[in-house]
Amino acid sequence: MRILDIKALKGIVYGLLVIAVLSVACAGAGDEDTAAIPVKEEVQPKVVADTVSSSSYAGDYFPKFEKIKVDPTYKYLEIKPGDSKNFTVTVENKDNKTIQLKPKPIITPYTENFINESWISISPSEKALKPGEKQEFQVKVNIPKDADLGSYAVLLALTEKVPEGDVAGPYPNFPGTMQLNIQVWVKPSIQILTPYVNDLVEAGKNYTYEIKLRNTGIKDITISPELTKDIVYSMGMPEQAFGDDAIRVEAPDKIKAGQTAIVKLTLAVPSTAKGSYSGSIDLNIDDPGIREYERMISLNFRILPVPEKPYENTFEAGTDGPITLEIRANQYGYGLYTTGGNRNLTPSFNVSLIDPSGNKVTPTFVDTKYSGSVTIVDDAYPQPFYFASYPFFRGEGSMAATGGIETKNQGSYQGGTTTFIKTYTAPGAVGKWNLSIFPENTENFDYTVTIGAAGK
Repeated sequence: MRILDIKALKGIVYGLLVIAVLSVACAGAGDEDTAAIPVKEEVQPKVVADTVSSSSYAGDYFPKFEKIKVDPTYKYLEIKPGDSKNFTVTVENKDNKTIQLKPKPIITPYTENFINESWISISPSEKALKPGEKQEFQVKVNIPKDADLGSYAVLLALTEKVPEGDVAGPYPNFPGTMQLNIQVWVKPSIQILTPYVNDLVEAGKNYTYEIKLRNTGIKDITISPELTKDIVYSMGMPEQAFGDDAIRVEAPDKIKAGQTAIVKLTLAVPSTAKGSYSGSIDLNIDDPGIREYERMISLNFRILPVPEKPYENTFEAGTDGPITLEIRANQYGYGLYTTGGNRNLTPSFNVSLIDPSGNKVTPTFVDTKYSGSVTIVDDAYPQPFYFASYPFFRGEGSMAATGGIETKNQGSYQGGTTTFIKTYTAPGAVGKWNLSIFPENTENFDYTVTIGAAGK
C-alpha cells in the first residue's frame, strides 16, 4: 500500500507540472495575439517620422546652393599704394537651370585690414548663365595712395544665393565664391644685414657687437635703437642671466641714402652671471616698408659654463698596444652675423691618464682636425616680411621669394657649425686605466679610446 501511495503522488505531481506548462504557453500566445496589432500601428509612424527628421536636418545645416564652378577659387595679389591689378575669373553653370550671376565682394572677419568695397570692380556686373554655359568676369583691384600697408582678405561672391553672414567660416569654398587676398606694400629702403646677435660669453668679461644697416633708398632715414622691455617670465622658466643694464647701445640718428651705418652694442657680463639672456633691440626705423616687428633684432647670450673639476672615467685595456684618444667638440655658429666678438672660441682640452700601475701618463698631442658647414648666400640678408610664414605667399615672383629687396646677386659664404677633433696617443698596458679631461671654450665634447694601432 505504501508503494502505491508513492506512485500516485508522483503521478499527481507530474500532472500538475504539465498543466502549468500548458497554461504558460497559452498565456504567451494570448499576449502575442493581443499585442500584434498595437505594435504594428506604433512602428509605422516612427519610420515616417525618422525620414522627415533627416530631411529637416539636411536643410538646416546645408543651405540651398547652385551648381557653379569658379576658376580660380583663390587669388593672391601684391599691390603698391596707388597701383592696380587685373585678373580673370571664369564661371561655369553645372546646374540644369539658368542661374543669375551678380558678382560682389563680401568682407570677411579673417583679415588684418578691412578692404573698401569700392576698391574692387567686376565686369560684367550681371549675367544670366544658361546650363553648361561659361562666362569670364574681369576683376580690377585699385589701391588708393593713402591705403594702409598690410594684408587684406575678401570673398568674391559670383551668385546671389550666398548665405548671409560669415560665409568663409561655416561654408569655406561655398559654390559660386572665390577667396581674394591682397598684400599692400612698399619696397623697404633699409636692409638689415645683421638679423640677430647670438654669442657664447664668459662671466666678468666685456664684448662688443655691430649691427649693420644699409640704406638703398634715395632719402636719409632716421633710426632710434633701444632695448625692449625685459621679457616677463612665468613660473618654472629660468631667470635672465643679467638685466638690460648690462647692454649699452650706440647708434647714429639717421642712415644717409646709399650708405651703411653701424649700431654698436657693448655687453658687460656680470661676474656672477649664470645661465642665459634673451632680449631684443627695436631699431625704430622710420621706413614704411618695414613692419614694426621686422625692425626687431633678437639678442641671445649664453654664459659659458666652467666646470670646477675635470671629467673622469675609466676604460679597460685588453692588450698592451698603444692608446689613441680622440676628442671631438662642436661649435654652433656663435657670432655668425656679428664682427665684434672679442674672444677665441676654439675648444681646448687638458688631458691626463693614470695607467693600471697607478702612474700618471701625459698623452702626446698628435694633431687637430677641423670640419665645418658652409652656405653660399646673397650679398644682402633678405628682409623677412610678416606674411612669409604662409605657404601660399611663397610663389615665384612674390616678395617672399625675392626677399622684398634688390640685390646684386653676389654670393658670400656663411659658416655654420664647426667641429674640432684633437688626437692624443700614449704607450699602452693591460688593465684598467683612468681618463681625465678638462675642457675649455666648449659646451660639449665626446671622446673615443682606441686600444692598438689606430686607423688613419
